[in-house]
Amino acid sequence: MARGLVISDLHLFSMRSIGERHLHDLRETLLSADVIVLNGDTFDFRWSHHPDEETSIDAALEWLRNFVAAHPRADVHFVVGNHDCLAAFTARLDELVISLPRFHWHETILRLGGNIFVHGDCAHCPMDADGLDRYRSIWKHDRPRHSLLARVYVLSDRLGLTWLAHRSHFTRQKTLSRLAWYLDHALPNWRKDTHHCYFGHTHLPLRNIEWKGVRFHNTGSAIAGSPFAPAEFCITSTTPIETRAPGEVPDCGSHQ
Repeated sequence: MARGLVISDLHLFSMRSIGERHLHDLRETLLSADVIVLNGDTFDFRWSHHPDEETSIDAALEWLRNFVAAHPRADVHFVVGNHDCLAAFTARLDELVISLPRFHWHETILRLGGNIFVHGDCAHCPMDADGLDRYRSIWKHDRPRHSLLARVYVLSDRLGLTWLAHRSHFTRQKTLSRLAWYLDHALPNWRKDTHHCYFGHTHLPLRNIEWKGVRFHNTGSAIAGSPFAPAEFCITSTTPIETRAPGEVPDCGSHQ
């Protein structure tokens, strides 16, 4: 039975991110995974430290090539988030699919066995699939922000203001109900064969929180000062299993 690792919200290229440090700490777990899911906002084009959009896109594509090459055992699934749904970037992802057989990308939803993965920006406010398209239409043509504004953002993080805003906006009940409502409309009958739903975006970790028969998990973020909470999972379409943090490997074999 295949074992996977899901990570979200690395926000690479942003001066707020310590994603590369977290990936270094996870290197042994990543190397042993059969499947790696990068579940949205892997890159942050709005707050990129690169000088222009083209340079950021080239750097992101090169990063993905190197990441896939560095993990020869794993199929790598790239789920798009709002910070990396830039149209000029996603238009080039098919190039990687052709050149890298173990690379796959998904615009909104990924299903693997009894697991479903969404970035989680569908929980920003009540929305269905069309609503998510409208929400992302702004991000798809977003422009990089000035470095001075990025420094203000870093200061907000250090003062705890960003964390406070996330906790206020993304209450647990509101977040889970919006996620479920989005999936009910975007993918009818999704609950039938789904045991676990993994998401990011809120930067507020959750683990094994049951909501109407499905266990929800949020994998935190790699923003400095935020909890980073990647999760290991098993790909199975039968009995639900407990999701664990890296190092506490789920017992996939007992549920074959």
